[in-house]
Amino acid sequence: MMSEFLKEMKSGKWIAVLVCVAAFALLPIVLQEGYLSLVNEMLILAVAACGLNLMMGYAGMVSFGPAGLYAVGAYTTGLILVYTKIPFWLALAAGPIMAGVVSVVVGWFCVRLTHVYFSLLTLAFSQIIHTILFEWYDFTRGDDGIVDIPVPSFLSSITHYYYFSLVAICVCLFVLWKIVNSPFGKTLQALRENPERTEFIGINVRRYQLAVFIISGVFLGIAGALYCGFNKNVFPDFADMMKSTEMIVVCLMGGIYNFLGPVVGSVVYMFLDKLISSNTHYWPLVLGCVIIALLIFMRGGVVGFVSEKLAPRGEERG
Repeated sequence: MMSEFLKEMKSGKWIAVLVCVAAFALLPIVLQEGYLSLVNEMLILAVAACGLNLMMGYAGMVSFGPAGLYAVGAYTTGLILVYTKIPFWLALAAGPIMAGVVSVVVGWFCVRLTHVYFSLLTLAFSQIIHTILFEWYDFTRGDDGIVDIPVPSFLSSITHYYYFSLVAICVCLFVLWKIVNSPFGKTLQALRENPERTEFIGINVRRYQLAVFIISGVFLGIAGALYCGFNKNVFPDFADMMKSTEMIVVCLMGGIYNFLGPVVGSVVYMFLDKLISSNTHYWPLVLGCVIIALLIFMRGGVVGFVSEKLAPRGEERG
């Protein structure tokens, strides 16, 4: 494992990664808090998109309801902080744990279906979660949401929370990188390419699909919990279909067959969203047209398009 790491270092990939991390670490010096807050949202969205892409890009399982698990992570952290005196760090950890538990239940049903039926069932469960959050007023406070969620004074500063988010996404990306480059990750790619043949050689397809569904749910829960602490408010809209669509678009825009595609996609999406919405009242229409154009002319996403231009011919996706 150490030799593999050294090879990556010599190839220059890790050096480029370290340079990018250093650049992000220096942003608070040159950016105002408003822009820094936007970058923080990008980082959290990138965690969610990378978690979703593990299932969608590597396992070939297209989920239409990732926002449901994202909302579970956010609400779990928010409810614990509001109703109990449990420390913030434990409440933050409870978000992805609960998202993982819910993923076990939801995934157990969903992986029994394939293709569009799987996608629609994930959407159905996400809407069930949204309905529970919206209707259970005595506990979740319904459409009023949960506001003024207490966080430690150390993290009340946007700059401090930004660094906290940056560390969290670096850890999450490293763990995801280890997963996709492990035998488990290679098996997921085999499932993506040909699940029937993969099952024929003795691999339990449903078991692997359930496993990746749970892992993806945990990372979505991490993103939700991080956003809860950052925004200090949670609302049922976190589980809405539009939030799921946002995550899917981010993955597609960056490139689902490239590990850093969702990260780049989150940056591009948030930049376009803020730029267009600040210049026109018809921003959903303009943003939609821009996204459609990018997906049509860059079918491998931004990262895929750049990689295709720079990489030698014949290099396969992975």
